[in-house]
Amino acid sequence: MALIAFDLDGVLYSSEPFLGAAYREAIANVNRDRPGSFARVPSTREILDHIGWPVPEILRRLFPAVDPEAVERLHAETLSVICRRVAAGEGVLYPDVDETLHALRADGYQLAVASNGRTQYVETVLTRYRLAELFIPRVTADMVGDKTSVLRFYVYRLALAADAVVMIGDRTSDVDAAARLAAASSVATTATDIATKSKPPGRWSAASPTCVRPLAA
Repeated sequence: MALIAFDLDGVLYSSEPFLGAAYREAIANVNRDRPGSFARVPSTREILDHIGWPVPEILRRLFPAVDPEAVERLHAETLSVICRRVAAGEGVLYPDVDETLHALRADGYQLAVASNGRTQYVETVLTRYRLAELFIPRVTADMVGDKTSVLRFYVYRLALAADAVVMIGDRTSDVDAAARLAAASSVATTATDIATKSKPPGRWSAASPTCVRPLAA
C-alpha cells in the first residue's frame, strides 16, 4: 500500500495571509522584553521567500547578525503567535482538501504529513480543520531534523520501500527531500501537477484523487 506524504504549507493550508503580521508581532514581543534585539523587521515578501525551510534556518537567514539568545526567543515567540492565529481561524485551508483527503483514505491509501513546520504548528493546523485523524501519527522536522529525515522515518516505521512513497509538495525543499529518499515524488514539483489548484487562494478539485492515484499505484 502506497504512502502519500503531503507538505502542509502551500499544499493543504496557507499561512501566507497572516505570516508577515505574525512575525512582526513576535519581533515586537521580543523587543519589548529585550529592547533593541531586532533593529530591523523583515518585509512580508522577505519572510514568504523563506517559507519551506526549517524555522531555525529561516531565522538564521533573516537575522544573521542578531544575538543567538534573541533569535532563540524569537523562535519560541513566532511559534506561539502563529499557532494562536491558526487556532483562531486565520490562514486558508484550500477548498476541497477535506473531501480529497477523505476520498484517498477511502481508497485505502495511508496519508502522512511531511513538513519542515514545527510539531505544535502542524498539530494546530490539523486540529483546527479536523484533519488529524486522516493522517498516520505525525513525524516532524523538529523531531528528526529535516524533511528528508521525516520521510525516512515514515519508511522505516511502516516498513515500506522508498518507491512506495509519494511526496506531494510545492517547493524545491519537497523535491529535494523526495530525491534524497528516491521516492516516487520526483513527479510532483508543485501541487498543480496533481490537482487543478492555483494559488492564491488555491483550489483542490474533487478530481484530485484521480490525479494522485497513478502516482501512488
